[in-house]
Amino acid sequence: MIFVASLFILVPITSAASVEAKDIVVNSQYVKSSALCSCGELPYGSYYTESFLNYCPKCNSYGTLEFNPKGIAEGEWTCSKCNADYCAADGNEKMPNTNVHLTKYNATNNTTSVNSTSVHAETITESFKQTVLEQIAIFNNKSFL
Repeated sequence: MIFVASLFILVPITSAASVEAKDIVVNSQYVKSSALCSCGELPYGSYYTESFLNYCPKCNSYGTLEFNPKGIAEGEWTCSKCNADYCAADGNEKMPNTNVHLTKYNATNNTTSVNSTSVHAETITESFKQTVLEQIAIFNNKSFL
């Protein structure tokens, strides 16, 4: 019993506060933080500042990313809809054998990376279809519901 108690005294305890993320921003367009890598893809010990589109590629939902609701020491982005977890440093999904990752967001010129083109294609297509239907209804002097 004394031996076990002495182990707790001799082993330093690192608190989650010593490695937690900084400068966290969450809004409807993007999420941003300075965090340590929690997926193992980047060297541990350095903070990485990244911005990502507030979009979950796993369930195709916008505005659902939350910062670290599960209390991971390094921090992570979690989708509030499907519960998918992404590394805050590089945006990789934290599941083995997956190629899913968040889309990087460039806040300076308010654009997303090239990968986001496919993300927006479905939304643009649906918007275009809606506009065409509205124009046809107006042309035929019918109200559009």
